[in-house]
Amino acid sequence: MRTEVDIVATVDRGVRHRAVGGLGVRVTAPGHVQLIGTAATPLGGDEIVVRIEVEPGAHLRVGSVAATIALPARDRVDSSARWEIGVGDGGRLRLDPQPTVVAGGARHQSDIAVRLASGATLDLHEHVQIGRAATMTDSTLADRDRVGAWTGGLRVDVDGEVMLAHRLTLGHGTPAGAAGHRAASSVFRYPDDRSGEVHATEFAARLQLAGGASLTTALGASVSAAQRLADDLEIDSLAAVP
Repeated sequence: MRTEVDIVATVDRGVRHRAVGGLGVRVTAPGHVQLIGTAATPLGGDEIVVRIEVEPGAHLRVGSVAATIALPARDRVDSSARWEIGVGDGGRLRLDPQPTVVAGGARHQSDIAVRLASGATLDLHEHVQIGRAATMTDSTLADRDRVGAWTGGLRVDVDGEVMLAHRLTLGHGTPAGAAGHRAASSVFRYPDDRSGEVHATEFAARLQLAGGASLTTALGASVSAAQRLADDLEIDSLAAVP
């Protein structure tokens, strides 16, 4: 199945949206929308494309009502999601969907491509879990065919110049997996002039990026644990984010 979602936030006409496939869009308040699953997706072979455009001066908050579950199909295990995001000058976007959970045997790839004007504001969250932490045993982790895998890419351009090109992998055979980390939580903020910070005892850090942005990444055994670590570093988040 191919799923396509288009969301456009405007100053004078509110939020326009269109969706086909396994996701729907609901406007829950002015400038607030929720993505809603209308069919089981992504299964192996499925492709999801979400395009979000925030016009100059417009504000938008995007969430989702439930976690995304990536499942293998009988004949394919791979699925993909691509987010294409643009925020114009003076526009603000907060994107914070529920976690993606990659089931055993599934392989899911997520790519986020962002275009920002220098006067834009972005608060971008991503959370992922490989399997259910409470049921992952040593024998399960040793069988790579039974363990899900996730690859996530994030590219951010500001006024046409590359600010960030980042990629992270989770699952069997990855450094994070070898260390027992099956979940990740990340937050990208622009603008953000805070200095970097590294968690004293855990695998979490907030990096100060050239160009006035930050990227916080936390790894853990569960997505709730990773989110708590990220929140520890984000406790003084920018008050201007909607």
